[in-house]
Amino acid sequence: MAKAINIRSILVAQGILCLLLIVACAGQEKLPLDIPEGSASATLKEFARQAEVEILFDLQIVYGVKTKAVQGEYQRDIALRMMLEDTPLDANFEKDSGAYAVFRKEI
Repeated sequence: MAKAINIRSILVAQGILCLLLIVACAGQEKLPLDIPEGSASATLKEFARQAEVEILFDLQIVYGVKTKAVQGEYQRDIALRMMLEDTPLDANFEKDSGAYAVFRKEI
């Protein structure tokens, strides 16, 4: 009897885990993106337009920073990280606002 309960508990836990993974992945669809390399102030705006997401940044923080090109189908988070790779910039997704906030990394 105890063995049956343990197996049942394991199956329920696996089911819950699968549902949580499905929910977590639902908002991570891949989007077709074609963003050239260039000035962060311009490329971040273009990313926001193509990815249909809001991006918040201070022009003084991104001034003079050049981002990498992103072409192909990517999840928003991955594409943004690719753009900002090897720059002094990083981004966080703000769940409350549903927007990305770009900031300078601490060195």
